[in-house]
Amino acid sequence: MNDFPMMTSGALRAALLCTLMAGGLAATTTGARAQDVGHRLGSNNHVIEEPLQELVKRRRPKGQIYVSIPQALVILANDGMNRRSVCSPQIQVNNSSNQTMEELVAGIRYRKQGNDKSAGSTIARFYVLKVGKQDLTHLSNAIDVGSCDNLTGELEVIECTYSNGADCSADVRALAYGAIPLKIIDKK
Repeated sequence: MNDFPMMTSGALRAALLCTLMAGGLAATTTGARAQDVGHRLGSNNHVIEEPLQELVKRRRPKGQIYVSIPQALVILANDGMNRRSVCSPQIQVNNSSNQTMEELVAGIRYRKQGNDKSAGSTIARFYVLKVGKQDLTHLSNAIDVGSCDNLTGELEVIECTYSNGADCSADVRALAYGAIPLKIIDKK
């Protein structure tokens, strides 16, 4: 009931070989090209002939590391017989650079708007912040003021290091958005 004649394995191999040779001959006569020559990034474009390790080591433009205070909480502190309110800013760091940040140490001086009176200061330290990640301090920076209203912050970068040992101080930006607006001050 088979409409195809019986072929031996030798005859099958010979037929397959003839088909492949005919296809190859047709490809050479019709102007067939190698795949990369016809590709938009083919042989007409410049391809860097360097080891991948050397390309990865090259300095790439870095993005920014953003510091902000998105939220500040008023906490009732119990100091023996006295109860008083304190403000606890939550400092957030976002790594938008293209390098893992190994360490950031920053000092923040808080001031009351209007009278420019000092309201306190704090030092915050952040470790190993990967690309695209963020970190947030929780209830660790209490300022002895009755309210978090009308506070501003001046951010000083004490130390900032990428995982490759490079300095990232120039890449840190303070954001003037959130519960307490920040601005960068230069080291003196």
